[in-house]
Amino acid sequence: MVSRRLLLGALIGVAAPALAFAEGDGGSPNPLTKKGRRTSRALQHQATDKAALDKALATVKPMEAEPAHAPHVAEAAMAISPDEALGRLKQGNAIFARGGANISLPSMTRVAELSKGQKPFAVIIGCSDSRAAPELIFDCNLGELFVVRVAGSTVSREGLGSIVYAVEHLGAPLVVVLGHTKCGAVGAAVDVATKHAELHGALHDMVLPILPAVLEAEERHPADLQDAAIRQNVRDIARRLKVSDGMLAERVEEGRLKIVSACYDLTTGAVAFDA
Repeated sequence: MVSRRLLLGALIGVAAPALAFAEGDGGSPNPLTKKGRRTSRALQHQATDKAALDKALATVKPMEAEPAHAPHVAEAAMAISPDEALGRLKQGNAIFARGGANISLPSMTRVAELSKGQKPFAVIIGCSDSRAAPELIFDCNLGELFVVRVAGSTVSREGLGSIVYAVEHLGAPLVVVLGHTKCGAVGAAVDVATKHAELHGALHDMVLPILPAVLEAEERHPADLQDAAIRQNVRDIARRLKVSDGMLAERVEEGRLKIVSACYDLTTGAVAFDA
């Protein structure tokens, strides 16, 4: 179990702004307290439109390379619902996981078209791990995904600003918080929490936002704490994003935006979504 001194340091140390964001600048429940964890779990059970998702998954077609004469990407992106965007990611990953991913590069004509503007159909918050590139995992091409990556898939204030920009100004209807198996950043947080491992400088700051997920996962006594913490971490981040910004919260409430978590398996290439 992590020491009281370390927890106090996490709350008042140099990484306090990151933890403040993780808690919605004080407006969200604190996962380091029992009451906060109970409130957080309750938030996980928000209503979802499963029927609409099933319909979207049944009708959406796998993404194909776009010819140079195709309509501008902005027209297609604006017509995509959150569930259809999620369906596209799921089908794209299914293609990747079975080894049929499209790795062709866009033509210079397409590059020139994208220089006039972008309309990504999804925002991916991912880990910096070199084995977990979202564009490859979801069989997507230039201009289709707006990606924010940092070790451990955590979100800083700057990262939140990037997400808000993509949703509000670029019209992205979907945000996916993507973790992956064997994540080294989460593994380091587990060592800090359970073995009192000492990290220096920026490495110490990097794992602080992940500690609440480690502690919450540890309460369930999982056989693999690192794996459980990885999945808890992305679920917590997705849940907090829903209340971290007024515009995001409003669009989620109106059904214009979906924020979900997912985990990529480094061994199989498959992504397991929590929605």
